[in-house]
Amino acid sequence: MTGKRLGLILLFLAVYLSWDAYALVYPFIGRWSADVTRSLLDLPMTSYHFEYSLVSWTVSHHYLHALMRAVYRAGFAGSFWLPALYFTFADPKRAKRLAFRFALGFGILALSFLVFHVHAPHVVYTLPERYAPNDWTARPEFVLPSPHCTLAFIGLLSVLEVKKKETVPLAVFLALVPISTVLLGEHWVWDAVAGFLVALVAVRIEKRV
Repeated sequence: MTGKRLGLILLFLAVYLSWDAYALVYPFIGRWSADVTRSLLDLPMTSYHFEYSLVSWTVSHHYLHALMRAVYRAGFAGSFWLPALYFTFADPKRAKRLAFRFALGFGILALSFLVFHVHAPHVVYTLPERYAPNDWTARPEFVLPSPHCTLAFIGLLSVLEVKKKETVPLAVFLALVPISTVLLGEHWVWDAVAGFLVALVAVRIEKRV
């Protein structure tokens, strides 16, 4: 491994750990964040019937359910590290741009969670799925925009820019991450939409800079 590639990996590691650092201090700096879950529930596709039916349908299709769970579990780290490693070894110049995009995405998420937050569908409703308890890296306030979806869309937009057949499996995985979050009731549809908008903003800013 060349020094340049090692430097890029260390850069990505610093960006990734910055989110962990934010999650650690969030209980102290995020205590004034406004809970706007009740306002979210006024939007379409947030009702109990919609969420229960969606998750029930996913659970009833065993292979799809298993796939979605596997994608979701790998989604956060995978959406970050798979495109990071691909570009580090295939296109170091784009890798540096991707690191900047991820940093911007994390920054926008961090600021938004300081101002407002909502709770996930499975917190608001009792759904037919098993959910792991939130830990310090996945706090219950980290929902809208979805961090999973934000990283996946930043990675997907970056991968689609290269237009190479070798990136198709990676692009498919990244595209499935937002879908898995919604089908499993981990996030609202609007969390995924907001994650896409954050990704668009991060990519646009990076391109301008």
